[in-house]
Amino acid sequence: MGQTLDLGRRIELQSSDGHCADISLGLYERQTDHGPRYLVHTYSSVDGTSERVAFLTEALRQYVGFINSEDMPGWLQFGCGGVHLKAVKRIFLDLCKLPTGASLETKPLTVHDKKADCEISVTPCGNGKYQIQAAVDEPQPAKRAAAVAKGYVKLCDIELTDEAANEVTFACGGSHDSLVGMLLYRAQNVRASMREDEMSAAKGVLSAPSQQDK
Repeated sequence: MGQTLDLGRRIELQSSDGHCADISLGLYERQTDHGPRYLVHTYSSVDGTSERVAFLTEALRQYVGFINSEDMPGWLQFGCGGVHLKAVKRIFLDLCKLPTGASLETKPLTVHDKKADCEISVTPCGNGKYQIQAAVDEPQPAKRAAAVAKGYVKLCDIELTDEAANEVTFACGGSHDSLVGMLLYRAQNVRASMREDEMSAAKGVLSAPSQQDK
């Protein structure tokens, strides 16, 4: 008979993974005295599940900036010791769209923005602060840079600074370049991201092995 493990709190669910026999994949969070720890887990035992979990775990290291937990083997943590739950949940679901074995390359901090008709860049300023800048010093591109900054606020645990409308900062004061790069496209298109969230609000349940067909 299957057994449900005590993994802590499930914070996100991919109820049907099209890249691995439609299995359910959960992202779990466990609180410790040294900050939260995270784990990708599935109760399924079909062929390819261990490779799938290993791939997604490595992808989270690459795109969220996780490091291996020193006190909980197999689990992940932020080097800053902070909690960035909104960003972690969103990126996990995006990574589930990648097939196992896909190339994992760091996302750039500069992209072309159609509305600004120029490049938009996110510049690390140290101590968890980032500035969003347009390549063209004109009113419309500057407005778009500020809009992207607001997009980040809606997408992850980050705040606008008091200094400028195009500056955001992580309260932890840590560097999160890979996470910021991963979410740049979504920050540009935050309304579409919000609609996607609404459409996927109702999800299935990650079942114990005794209840799974696969």
